[in-house]
Amino acid sequence: MQVSSPQEAFPELGTAANPAVLYDGNDAFVCYEASVRSGGGNVVLKFGDVIDFRIKPVNVEGLKECRYPVNPWAFNEVVGGEETARWKALNPRLWLISFNDVMIEVLFETVSLVSHDAEGGPQHRTLIGVLR
Repeated sequence: MQVSSPQEAFPELGTAANPAVLYDGNDAFVCYEASVRSGGGNVVLKFGDVIDFRIKPVNVEGLKECRYPVNPWAFNEVVGGEETARWKALNPRLWLISFNDVMIEVLFETVSLVSHDAEGGPQHRTLIGVLR
């Protein structure tokens, strides 16, 4: 098992806001604040063919108690973990995404950038706008 940064170059996570999330049982949409270095604003990612999706109340200080060595405010991909081995016929990926007060765990087949706006504002409004 190894934890690394994913191959995708999505905008870096901001460190202030927690994300807005919608999971419909098949796809998950995550809207997060982009860091100033990434141009700021809000970013919406779509995780497709989701096998498992969890939001855990883990703040940055609690990351040291996580079962994997997770970096704060980052996309962390677990390679060779037991979760992906169970579903290996689907070629799944496991990401742990750390925010201020929550961590998202998502086991999925595909991921894509849906939107990156420079306006910012509340993440839930951006997510609703994208989904309309």
